[in-house]
Amino acid sequence: METPTTEISLAERMDADDRVNLSFLLAEVSRLLRAAFDQEMEKLGLTRSQWHTLIYVLRLEGPSQTALADALEVARPSLGALVDQLQKSGYVTREADSSDRRVWRVMPTELAFERSEKIARRAEKVANNAFDGLSQEQIETAFSVIQIIQKNLTR
Repeated sequence: METPTTEISLAERMDADDRVNLSFLLAEVSRLLRAAFDQEMEKLGLTRSQWHTLIYVLRLEGPSQTALADALEVARPSLGALVDQLQKSGYVTREADSSDRRVWRVMPTELAFERSEKIARRAEKVANNAFDGLSQEQIETAFSVIQIIQKNLTR
C-alpha cells in the first residue's frame, strides 16, 4: 500500500527556508536604513540621490563621471543630471582630467567638505539607532556574513 505524499506549498517551502527569510529581512533592513538616512539628510536639504552621490564623490576622491556612474549603478546621463544639481548647489565641480582631456572628474568643493561633518554626524545618529544593543563582536560577525553573501552574489 502506498503512503500518501504530503505536498508542501511553495509558500510553506519558502517560509521554512531560513535563507529566503534572511534575504527578505536584509531587503527590509536596507529599505529601513535608506529611509532613516533620507530623513536625516533631508534636514540638510539633500535628496537620497544627492547625498548618495556626494558620499561617493567624497569617498572616491575625485572620480571620473564614468567611474561614479558605475559605483552608483546608474546610467551616465542620469548621473550627469545629478552632478548638475550638486554643482548648482555648490557641492561639486567638474574638472578636466590632467591626463585625458575627454574625461571629467567630479571634485568635492569646500562646501562639501564642510557639510561632510554634518553628514557624518547624521549618519552616526542613524547607525547608533540601528545598531543599539549590539556588541562590537556581533557587528563584526554580521559584517563578515554580509560580505560573504555579497561575494557570492557578485561572482
